[in-house]
Amino acid sequence: MNATVGTSEVPRYDLGVLSDFARDVLQTTRMRPDDARLLARSLVEADATGVATHGLTRLSAYVAQLRAGQVNPVPQEEILSETQSAVLVDADRGFGVPVGVRMIDRLMAKARETGVAFGGVTRVAHFGAAAFFTRRAAQHGFVAFAMSSTSPSVVPFGGRGPRIGNSPMSFAAPGVEEPELVMDMAQSVSSRGRIKVFATEGRKLPVGWAVDRDGLPTQDPTAALAGGVLPSGGHKGAALSLVVEMLASGLTGAHLTRDIRHAGFTSAGTPDFDADVTVGNAFLVLDAAVFGDSTAVRRRATDIAEHVRRSEPARDVDRVLAPGDPERARFAKATEFGVPLPPGTAHDLQSLADELGLAAPLPLNDDQGAADGHRRAHGTDAALG
Repeated sequence: MNATVGTSEVPRYDLGVLSDFARDVLQTTRMRPDDARLLARSLVEADATGVATHGLTRLSAYVAQLRAGQVNPVPQEEILSETQSAVLVDADRGFGVPVGVRMIDRLMAKARETGVAFGGVTRVAHFGAAAFFTRRAAQHGFVAFAMSSTSPSVVPFGGRGPRIGNSPMSFAAPGVEEPELVMDMAQSVSSRGRIKVFATEGRKLPVGWAVDRDGLPTQDPTAALAGGVLPSGGHKGAALSLVVEMLASGLTGAHLTRDIRHAGFTSAGTPDFDADVTVGNAFLVLDAAVFGDSTAVRRRATDIAEHVRRSEPARDVDRVLAPGDPERARFAKATEFGVPLPPGTAHDLQSLADELGLAAPLPLNDDQGAADGHRRAHGTDAALG
């Protein structure tokens, strides 16, 4: 089964097969089985929802970081401070997905008792797509925020060079049947990862995305990676970036953006394995039943989204979508027909398989549905989040 992109066919792969392969690859670095499973799941889910910049394209880089010791494959997480409604954890240089999932679970337990709970994580590596955490909370009846500080890649409003982070943030709320209003965005016009995709494909950037090292507008993705990305919404995005930095790093004691270095995997140049790439994460979880009626809250969340969906579409627009709708539709299609992977990512997976002596995932045939094979046979969880 292939997906058509432009005039080319993009092969599709079974979600469960991809998850198991990524898990097996990560375990070769000594990652604990449960941690490897969670991280693999987050990567594949990103591809399945159309967020390819945070998907399996990062697997080779993650493995390289783990092998080099830049990221700790077996971190010893430590609770630094804890109250009835808040907790601060030192991730010991581990990846953000495993510790983030455990944090969300811990905060949900606290919020059941207190109504609201805040969690911070310090000394933590990349935490992937932020919606992976907020959807998990929303599925269990909680309103949630998740955010991370980052290295300086964004030019502050009116500035010349990159001095603030793109500061990703996600929000989700429980709906009548599934999470609603699932928002996941960086405070920049584009992510560095997406610009790298443009560079790899030899495509020009849209106007207004980035500046070069001299602060001049550029459509050259390589020049943009050496320069900086512009904030989304001008001064508004720049201000939100600082809010996220304050919550994720200012409160937690993690590196501030000015002190965070990136590993070089989404820049022009050679990866720097000596760089301390740890950042800070922050999570806020609210029980939908905090004021007594969680069913009403779920209904209101769905009503808010449905009100938007019922909007009269503009010319040449099929229908108006609410936040999270595109990703949910893509995931449903990926579950049924397979996850689309661009040739570059598929090549990276094949290289890892050859190096490690593993069987590389094979694309599905046109008459083969993903739901017919590995996912059902092996019981891979097909739910989003």
